[in-house]
Amino acid sequence: MNLKLTAVVTGLAMAVSLSSIGAAAAYTPSKVSSFDLVTRTAAITPLSLQFFCAQNKSECAGGGRGQVTMSPNLMAVLKQINGHVNRAITPERDTADVWELNPTSGDCEDYVLSKRSALIRQGVSAGALRIAYTHTRRGEPHAVLVVRTSQGDYVLDNLTNSIKTLRASGYNIRTMSSPNPTRWTAG
Repeated sequence: MNLKLTAVVTGLAMAVSLSSIGAAAAYTPSKVSSFDLVTRTAAITPLSLQFFCAQNKSECAGGGRGQVTMSPNLMAVLKQINGHVNRAITPERDTADVWELNPTSGDCEDYVLSKRSALIRQGVSAGALRIAYTHTRRGEPHAVLVVRTSQGDYVLDNLTNSIKTLRASGYNIRTMSSPNPTRWTAG
């Protein structure tokens, strides 16, 4: 009986611990000493994205090239989509963290999903579009869409209509989706 009670208590402690970690949790990075490379670390896919993908499988498809060729045409498409979605959605904090596609009002994740969907419809490879978590200058958790290009990563952000390189954005990525948006890695 003691063994059974210990197992239950341990399980509860692990559940509480994991639930308190949140969406940005990741495993500790490990190094491959012989090559001195840092391996990518797994991160927990946000629960709200998991629910969204369960209901919208086609919106969560990955695949295609992991990087797109930057061109004046691509930059024009990025600016057009970023500005359009920023104007179409009224900023509003979620009372419950529900991710939606093309809502009339929503938070940063809703902007990201809407921009990702619109870019894919414009022919941008889904594998080059990454959902990323960072923090605003005020220290608030924030999601942005990162586009991997031949000239570096570019950020589409609901806080600005400007398209900036990741470096110029000032953001430090905490976690990011892989080419498959249901699989995440730590910053």
